[in-house]
Amino acid sequence: MNCLRILGGGLFAVVIATGALAQSRSEELMRKSGLWDQAAQMRLQMKAGVAQARAEAKAAGQTMLSEEEYGQLQSGIDRTFAPEVLRETMTLYMEELVTPADQDEVMKWLSSDLGGRFTRWEVVAGTVEEIRKAETEAPKLLKALSPARREQYRRLSVALDAGNTIATLTINLTTAIVYGIGLVMPNTDADGAARGIRQRMEGQRAGMVKHFAERSLQTYSYVYRNATDAQMEQYVRFAESPAAQRYHQAGIKAIDQTISQSALALGQDLGASMQERRNKS
Repeated sequence: MNCLRILGGGLFAVVIATGALAQSRSEELMRKSGLWDQAAQMRLQMKAGVAQARAEAKAAGQTMLSEEEYGQLQSGIDRTFAPEVLRETMTLYMEELVTPADQDEVMKWLSSDLGGRFTRWEVVAGTVEEIRKAETEAPKLLKALSPARREQYRRLSVALDAGNTIATLTINLTTAIVYGIGLVMPNTDADGAARGIRQRMEGQRAGMVKHFAERSLQTYSYVYRNATDAQMEQYVRFAESPAAQRYHQAGIKAIDQTISQSALALGQDLGASMQERRNKS
């Protein structure tokens, strides 16, 4: 919430009312844009990702986390990526980062029938079940695209800066977890550990950006598979508009700050659990 200086006792009620209105409008934007639902999906997505990685390691004859460690990690995700925490934090960031003028412009699209339809497609696609379906269906849909539809997806990827955005979120999430673990581990240079992992990942950024940009076309092929070319063109043009561009950048910054805070808390949670096991042994 933006901080306002109270110049006199008579302004106090006005400041409170303005703050409440701003927060209410930001929550409305969160709900209309699908960020409200997507914030709640993050916890389930992370838990599913860990479970899948562990299953793949087991299938390859490798050990990834003992049963105790796995349980502690899943519990830690439940605590630090709780939907109510993510929603509140993200709403406050959106309130700070999105101007009223841009919010009004974006809400026109989100409140339209077509805007609402695209939001519903995006929210449904974020469920664990749909993510798993997309792994097999999306490559086939991408391969079958017409040149015109593929170009629309390319423009959308550019408008959303998809490759760079996902690479940045991945790097920041990983760095925050490593830093959080380092903070609670004895004889550990948390700053050095975080700096080291960031430097290694930044060295791979170009490849990550290329990979995620290409991957975004596959994702769009599945998420927007039921949209007509005409509907897709309207959505792409909206995404390319100045207000939508500023809104997207604000939304990414809000998501980045929110998940980085939760990742840091998760790292501290995991580090504390590791230290507790050492003390018992």
